[in-house]
Amino acid sequence: MINIFLKITSLELLRIFICLFLASSLSKKSWADNKLGYLEGLAQLDPKPFVVVEASGKKIKNRGQGVVVSKQGHVLSVAHVAWLETEGNYSDNFRISFRGNGNGLPKGEVHKHTTTFADHEDAAFKEIYYKADLIRTQESRFLLGQDLGLFKIKAKGPFPYLEFFSEKKPQIEIGETFHLSHYNFPHRAGNPFFLINPVEVVGVAQTSSGLQYLARGHYRIGSSGGAILKDGKLIGIQSSAYTVNAKGIGEIPLGLISFHLVWHEQMKRLE
Repeated sequence: MINIFLKITSLELLRIFICLFLASSLSKKSWADNKLGYLEGLAQLDPKPFVVVEASGKKIKNRGQGVVVSKQGHVLSVAHVAWLETEGNYSDNFRISFRGNGNGLPKGEVHKHTTTFADHEDAAFKEIYYKADLIRTQESRFLLGQDLGLFKIKAKGPFPYLEFFSEKKPQIEIGETFHLSHYNFPHRAGNPFFLINPVEVVGVAQTSSGLQYLARGHYRIGSSGGAILKDGKLIGIQSSAYTVNAKGIGEIPLGLISFHLVWHEQMKRLE
């Protein structure tokens, strides 16, 4: 026991302490007692468990949202982020990035950005990148035949992660309010603008990747892969957003998204 302990560096101990502190500080905030305060805590975490997933091709990159679901660095997102439409194939080259100061994260590729926003001049922020693998199940990129992708960061944790709402498949109802967590500008490198906004369950959709649930609310183009929260915990992953093409204008959001339900037992077999 003593020899094992001595092999842990002070930096690793610091990372473990920070991740445990972030998790415990959230658990002390009761969703029932202070819903807005709980969301404030999630939004202000640094590092956050919410990430950007990047798939690279020969000439283009795709970016989508994602969420870390284990301290070892498993990340849930949409599988279609791997599809490079203009190249007509799937990518096998992935990176996961955390936006913020990255305090306590394992060593990664750090990009520093300085820019001026309309409401903040000389804003400085970081984006910390890690290479990642897309875990295949039954030789498929699509997890359990759904538009879900399970990625594994190729670095030793611990990483900050979000707990699942349910151990088993949850039951949901029309009219329930969940929260969509997403970076507002995932395609702009390092932009820290992050939203947790309400969406209301309104229906279902039978899609090529199986049954999905429909929710009404705000989203941005690039919010696919965003974490859907119930009581501040992970219950779903956004798959698609519905738009209409207007002549001379382009795509207009309809305020409607679809998502897959996710739960802990579903993932434990795959990690």
